[in-house]
Parts: sequence; structure tokens; C-alpha cells
Amino acid sequence: MGPLTLLGAAAAALISSCGGSRSLPREALVARAWEGHEPAPPIEALEVVAFATAQVGKPYCWGGTGPSCFDCSGLAQTAWRRVGARIPRTTQDIAGALPEVPIEQVRAGDILWWPGHVGIYAGNGWVVDALDSRHGVVRRPATDPYRAFRPAG
Repeated sequence: MGPLTLLGAAAAALISSCGGSRSLPREALVARAWEGHEPAPPIEALEVVAFATAQVGKPYCWGGTGPSCFDCSGLAQTAWRRVGARIPRTTQDIAGALPEVPIEQVRAGDILWWPGHVGIYAGNGWVVDALDSRHGVVRRPATDPYRAFRPAG
């Protein structure tokens, strides 16, 4: 077995061990938005999206919970805290603690999850997230999340 095969197998094992199986099909949220099938979110979820969107352009910083910079889970935690919801601090704990949402029920405000990363679904096929140190907080197409979770708000 070559080194790349071993690396791929190790990555697959890591993703699987942290609940990384993909339950959302690629492009599903974007396609659903284009078809006009977005579930209506509650007002608290819209407030979460508005807060996250207002952070677009701020820098990424590891462990950041604002106000000057954010990491991915810090942005989600701070946005949901503003409406009185408590969510775990890390991506793995978010996946372990919050109820998962089926693709047909994902709505604005839900937390989209990738192995080691989260973002806030903004609706209409978009996600707001603290992407990385190069891009900071951005709004981008929600093309390939693995899972989605909904905080109790």
C-alpha cells in the first residue's frame, strides 16, 4: 500500500470516527433553493443569520468568538448566544450534542457541518462561515456540507 493510499485511508477513518459520514447530498441545498423549496425559519434564526452576515469581512482567528475576529464554531456559538441558545464550542461537540436535521428540513439559521468546520446556513443556498485565515468570515454557496444541526432557539 502506497503512502497516498495510507493517507487517504487515515483521512477516511478520521472523518468516520468523528461522525463525518455525508448525510447531505452535494449541491442539495443550492438545488433546493433554486427550486424555491426553502422552509420558513423562525424569527430567532433570522436574527442569527443577520448577526453572522454582519460579521462578513472580519478576520478568522483560531479560538475567536468575536467581536474583532472569529473561528467557525465561535461565529456559530456567538450568533446563537445572541438569541439565548447555548451551543457547544467545538465542531465535534456540536455534532455530538445538537439534533441533526434532514436535508428537506434545513432552514436559515441551521448549522451546516463539515469534518472540523461549521457554518450558518443563510438560506437560498448560501452559508456564512469563518472559513480560514486567508478569507475570514465569508458568505459563499452551501455546496457540500456533510450534515446539518439545529440549535434549540
